[in-house]
Amino acid sequence: MHEILQRGLSAARRNFWPGLALQGIALALVLFYYLHAPTREVLSRIPGLKERMGLLFPLLATAVTGGLVPFLLLAARREIPAGRHASHLVFMLGFWAVNGLIIDVLYRAQAAVFGDQADVWTVVKKTLADQFLFCPLWSAPFAAVAMRWKDGGFSFRALRAGLTRRVFLLDTLAVLLGIWAVWIPAVAIVYSLPLALQFPVFSVVLCLWSLLLAALGGRAAAPLEELHGTAADGESDPGPPR
Repeated sequence: MHEILQRGLSAARRNFWPGLALQGIALALVLFYYLHAPTREVLSRIPGLKERMGLLFPLLATAVTGGLVPFLLLAARREIPAGRHASHLVFMLGFWAVNGLIIDVLYRAQAAVFGDQADVWTVVKKTLADQFLFCPLWSAPFAAVAMRWKDGGFSFRALRAGLTRRVFLLDTLAVLLGIWAVWIPAVAIVYSLPLALQFPVFSVVLCLWSLLLAALGGRAAAPLEELHGTAADGESDPGPPR
């Protein structure tokens, strides 16, 4: 448990300054929305577009901001293994498209349960449900498994062989603490906007978070011998967690 906490806290510390930048962007968008009429006018056009596009909007928005743009930046910095550009692009587009659809459903569900007000108590309830229910149950485990699958060359066999319960806990907690370091303030800022603008602002902040998660995923995929310890500890592989 001490090792798990150490690795998770290390991930959170690595994300501290980039997280502040993300939160600053989100806060600036909210302040401009409430205090700057031209910005409010531009942002107010987005809900109409979202309504016309339906489910395509969250799928495409997060595929672009969370997948395509970070992929192009990572490729330009030569941080994608040679010969794997196509598979990484498909992965990043699909991963964030799925997450975008789920996040859109989450925001709508939270508005139905807690209301669409922007008062302090409503924002607090939505933030707590988002970060301490949704993230531990879905975001962190899904991201941890998906990133390990990607970093293992998209091999389900390698994923099953290497993903012991210990590795799963290490990866999940590392991602979860990274999420909390960045997104607790960021989602509180997002939830202070009307429902129709929450997802568009989230999509903007997502672009930088995707880069952080890609970097975190690469570091989380340490040598399996270090995390696994199967031969040394005599630990049997229980298969991927459900």
